[in-house]
Amino acid sequence: MPDIGTFADSLLFRLQSLGWVDILDLILVTAAIYILMQLLRRSQAAFVLRAVLVLAGLLLLANVLLPLPTFGIFLTFAALAVVVTLPIVLQPELRRWLERFGRRLGFSFSGQESLSGTVIPEITRAAESLSSSKTGALIVIEGSVPLTEIIDSGIRVDGQVTAELLQTIFANKTPLHDGAAVIREDVIVAAGCVLPLTDRQLQGRRRLGTRHRAAVGITEASDALAVVVSEETGAISVALNGKLTQGLDRTSLHKMLSDFYAGTDGVVARRAWRPWQNWHMPGPRALVSDLLTLMLAFLLALVATTAVRLSNDPITPARQEGVLLQVEGLTPDMTLAAPLPRTVAVQYEAPESQLPSVGASTFQAVISITETTTGLARLPVEVTTTASRVNVLSAVPAEVDVQLAANITRTMPVTVRLVDQDRLSSAYEIYAPSTADPAEVVVNGPEPFVNEVTAVEAVVSVANATARIEEERPMAAINADGVVVSEVDITPPEADITVYVRRRINAREVGVRVITEGSPPEEYWLSGLIVEPASVTIVGNPSTIAELGSFVDTVPVDLTNAVGELVAEVPLQLPGDVQAVDSEGNLLTNVTVTAQVSARSSDLLTERPVELINDRGTLTITVEPPDVELLLSGPLPTLNAIEAQPDLVRVVIDALQLRAGESVEVFPEVLAPPDVRAQLIDTSVLVTTEP
Repeated sequence: MPDIGTFADSLLFRLQSLGWVDILDLILVTAAIYILMQLLRRSQAAFVLRAVLVLAGLLLLANVLLPLPTFGIFLTFAALAVVVTLPIVLQPELRRWLERFGRRLGFSFSGQESLSGTVIPEITRAAESLSSSKTGALIVIEGSVPLTEIIDSGIRVDGQVTAELLQTIFANKTPLHDGAAVIREDVIVAAGCVLPLTDRQLQGRRRLGTRHRAAVGITEASDALAVVVSEETGAISVALNGKLTQGLDRTSLHKMLSDFYAGTDGVVARRAWRPWQNWHMPGPRALVSDLLTLMLAFLLALVATTAVRLSNDPITPARQEGVLLQVEGLTPDMTLAAPLPRTVAVQYEAPESQLPSVGASTFQAVISITETTTGLARLPVEVTTTASRVNVLSAVPAEVDVQLAANITRTMPVTVRLVDQDRLSSAYEIYAPSTADPAEVVVNGPEPFVNEVTAVEAVVSVANATARIEEERPMAAINADGVVVSEVDITPPEADITVYVRRRINAREVGVRVITEGSPPEEYWLSGLIVEPASVTIVGNPSTIAELGSFVDTVPVDLTNAVGELVAEVPLQLPGDVQAVDSEGNLLTNVTVTAQVSARSSDLLTERPVELINDRGTLTITVEPPDVELLLSGPLPTLNAIEAQPDLVRVVIDALQLRAGESVEVFPEVLAPPDVRAQLIDTSVLVTTEP
């Protein structure tokens, strides 16, 4: 069960997120509670129900503040028991409430006739008897306006209306005879009640006393009817709507009472369904009482509907990541000097059924920049939502540091920076400064970062360049430490760069050709020949260089009887007026030649007997066929050695794997040098064993 703070927040959240169905539900529940409270307000059952409600409220509050599972289950069963037993206990009151409610709506003509048929004769008979004995009496019949304050000023009677009870109340020297008796429907609610007096001068045959002034006063303040019996003359008078009718007999009194109950005088329309005629403007105190009752009914309805919805669809806290953070109010002359988080998280709560439809697009996270925001400021992150039933709790982070700066521009020249110049051939040169188009660019951004920029440069690689370079290159803003300043913008962001590269007049790049002499042994061949460097730059007399062609030769490399890898430093054969240099311009006298002399490969078809190994002599073993053919592939020197020494290749069977008295197919194993691949022509032999 939620705590009291959560319950209060839920009430407020429910008010903020009411849909039309929720509003209709709340209105109907409020109306039902209000009508029930109005019907109970003037009944003895109101005290019973009030006690039940107060006790239930205290128990519910205790269970909210101190969540006790067992006690909560007890409350559930207790509430069910109260709901079942309350209609039984209050059966008479409920029946009377329903009858009164029907009469108030004007539906029950027969019920009203029955009420007037029982009450009017008793009042008429009591008035006639009191008049004959000249006993003063003041009887007030309540209309549609409650006389709660008047009733509270007297003594509770709550007796059925009878002539005898009325005569007893107004008998001389009884404690209640001086006040007024108030009748509500067919019950004498109270006696000895104090009524307000009229301020008007009443006209009559003789001076009228306090009873008559009180009768007129109560009918001025409400829609009640008052019957007065004069103590001096015994005359019967009726006050209605602030008018006093005197000198009534039994017949005229009966008619006025009947008209009051039937509504023929327009006071209370009871015969037909005319609810607009049943309504009368209440007095100030009654209006305040009705408003307070309505407010209490609304509060109870809100608590009830919230409790039901919390039970069926509880409010659940959740967290949404990845909500985009936006900045508002940033003027064109100001900019952010430091980047802000791209997204934030949002803590929110919503009904459990609403959670699947909530996503990052449901929320908008905004930082508002005002005119007074300058320099470094910590601003709150304001989160709103487009969903009607989602309550935003906070943003994570709730505040961010914003650094504002003036947005300025600077015009700066473009610098071309050449890289990989060590990889530019010595035969080529950069003969003019590099150029950029445009030669100047505009750097704009936050003032601190723009002032930090010392150069705008474009980077071009000249590795292996053999002609003029023309490229479109991006530009970068660089500070004094050579670090790129990424917080600024460059307009335009790219430039056309030209690097002037050409071949030197007295130099030329040529390949190196290796010259060999002699031959390896007959069983070997020259499988590879590598020279390092593969090309050199020759510098010298231009005419001599032109005659050399595209290659320069090395001094012959002797391969006589060479086997394996041969590495040698070999000079170049160059004219006297020409020199060779490497890529860095250093004088080059020798090149490194690596010659790989490998053995020739070949095949050899031969035959070998099948040998038994690990033979313990306990079995007689027969192998059929006893000899097998082999195809050997490998280096020719190794194959020649195998022909000279046949034991280098053997075909064997492990006798430990054989059992007595069996004839099985066995796959022999070939033992050969590691650089030779052996393949059996017949892959298996038949082996027979005997003891």
